[in-house]
Amino acid sequence: METDVIIVGAGPAGLMLAGELRLAGARTVVLERHPQPRDIPKASGLGGRILDLLRHRGILSCELA
Repeated sequence: METDVIIVGAGPAGLMLAGELRLAGARTVVLERHPQPRDIPKASGLGGRILDLLRHRGILSCELA
């Protein structure tokens, strides 16, 4: 498999980056050292620029933020 970008960490930032890069045409691979989902979330909330990105992608409506 050919890869353009390797992303280390399948947390919120790594997964969003992988999605954005894929939409731009990059072939990505996400590496995560934990084999199972964690019991405790890596992110406890959303704020800042991520809200703008989610709105831009149509994932978050303006009324919710």
